[in-house]
Amino acid sequence: MRTSSRLTEPSAPRPGSRRPRRAALVGLIAAAAASALAATLVLTIPGDDDPDPEPPTASQASAERRAGVTTFQVASMNALGHSHTRPGGNRPGWDSGPKRMGYATQLLEANGIDLVGFQEFEPQQYATFVKLMSPRWSIAPGLDAPGEAQSKAIAWRTADWTLVKSTTFMSPYFGGQMQARPLIQLRHNVTGQLVWVMNTHNPANTRGNAQKWRDQAERIQAELVNTLRRQSPDVPVIFVGDMNDREKFYCPMTYLSELESASGGYHEDVPGGACQPTKPLEVDWVMGTSPIAWSDYRTLKKGLIQKTTDHPLVWGTATIPADAAARAGVKRVVVIDVEGLRSPVVNKSQAPTLAWMRENGASTLAARTVEERVTSLPNAVSMVTGRPVGRKYGGHGISQTSVPRSTTVQRAARGYVASMFDAAHDIGLTTALYSGDPRAALIARSWNSQNGAVDRIGKNNGRRKIGPTVITDNDATAYRAARERLRKAAPALTLVQLDEPAAAAAAHGPRSKQYRSALKRADVRVRRIIKTIRSTERTAGSTMVVVTASSTGVSPSPAYKVPFLVWGPGVIRSDLYRLNPQYSPNVALRTRYAGTQPIRSSAVANLVTTLLSLPAVSGSRVNSKQDLEVFDPALTGSSTPRP
Repeated sequence: MRTSSRLTEPSAPRPGSRRPRRAALVGLIAAAAASALAATLVLTIPGDDDPDPEPPTASQASAERRAGVTTFQVASMNALGHSHTRPGGNRPGWDSGPKRMGYATQLLEANGIDLVGFQEFEPQQYATFVKLMSPRWSIAPGLDAPGEAQSKAIAWRTADWTLVKSTTFMSPYFGGQMQARPLIQLRHNVTGQLVWVMNTHNPANTRGNAQKWRDQAERIQAELVNTLRRQSPDVPVIFVGDMNDREKFYCPMTYLSELESASGGYHEDVPGGACQPTKPLEVDWVMGTSPIAWSDYRTLKKGLIQKTTDHPLVWGTATIPADAAARAGVKRVVVIDVEGLRSPVVNKSQAPTLAWMRENGASTLAARTVEERVTSLPNAVSMVTGRPVGRKYGGHGISQTSVPRSTTVQRAARGYVASMFDAAHDIGLTTALYSGDPRAALIARSWNSQNGAVDRIGKNNGRRKIGPTVITDNDATAYRAARERLRKAAPALTLVQLDEPAAAAAAHGPRSKQYRSALKRADVRVRRIIKTIRSTERTAGSTMVVVTASSTGVSPSPAYKVPFLVWGPGVIRSDLYRLNPQYSPNVALRTRYAGTQPIRSSAVANLVTTLLSLPAVSGSRVNSKQDLEVFDPALTGSSTPRP
């Protein structure tokens, strides 16, 4: 089953891998496609003998290709050509093309667009865009481009992207007339990621039925995508444009190529398999190939866009994951929240398993809770959502240590709050929750079949974001259920909560023998979970374990510092702050969410998405750039020195 982001767990095809295509449809179009392509596909792609792109400048490479996660907003906009609205044009009453282009630039900035394909982009609009947006934006091709290529221009933010190559391809327009369309290659200034970007405007029916020309254009465009993928299998392709078709564009294009729509939908790779684009459908499309994962698709139809053009502005967030997780072979993540775990006790005498994780993984004892609270429930919700507590920070609103049964995170936040479970579930990965803390019922309830959001990514997997769930007041019960699941059918994402250390600290104090006993039991349970992972074929060598604490338990003063331990394939033994100099342990204990940040336990949510090659959790603020690094620099290409 193909979806709009990636295939179902346990593994997805690597960049450049091909998927089986349905012979029945291929047989129907093969002859026509072959003759059409032979006659019309005019494409010059620089070959292997071309010089390599110039390396980034020192400022561009400041992040040293660290985590390598590349996230950006891609849009398509039919700008409604100036000729339509000039005096005597067929759209009287509209502002001129240049004035409307001023509106368009406002829309791009207001919505954080980083890369856009324009159609009906006439010279007057082109000149206005350059005047208003240069040098912050660049655009290709220029006004001297062959034919009508400039009227389908591609523009990008220069702070993020550098042009590597620019060329054109030919595609039919009205009456089958062949016109040039832009094809460019960009390099991301921070991560070094390369992308191909192609843009088109397929003919409408305004001069008679143009379906056959649109069909021919789609075959040409699909073959171009396939050619690019064969020649550069590690470089994803982005395709935007006004296709003047809905289902008749989506279904053939997703069959003939590996393109997937930012808007969602799915297409079965079996003869006669169902094709279901996500509705409502537009004629404007944003698409991409693996390993791009799409999220947060938007369609803007009201407000300033109504004065700008007769089309909507459509866009989506593209995430190209770091390849370190793929190289390391990570397929699953187990997060263990040891409530009440204090940094000073992570040593060989009191917590030997956790000390072993420090000796064999990336860790810090100076991570932080959220700024607003040190108690477990608010921090646990932050760990699964990547959000602060306070709504003024875009937080989830759960500020109490316990809540009524009627409460959900969505109700507290006054709007839907996505979680790491959403990110995994909606693209078909399995999830699970095992907790010895009864208050975790809030987490299960907030993302159950009634309160979870509708799944709009690929096949509808339902609204319940968390699969097998055990919520109890007994750590032993929860931990045993988690181990059993890991043995038999390990989910892609498992959250385990152990509450006994926090309960012992609350009842007897953090220096009591009861606390030490509870800590020892928790440490043994972590050890046995790791042992299960290492001894089970399905999980051995492919499972990452993250241990942190949603609270440190009762102490004489608020304890904002918590451990953060990561062990698994590809992880290097190192201090996390040494691996991640963009974070600092030397900031105030209650550092807010602007400026230099500490590593927080709530970074877990987007560490999980990074490890599973998913986009960041929608609406998250902590580690939302997915730049928290845990891997050996040999995997990431970073020049960060080894410890």
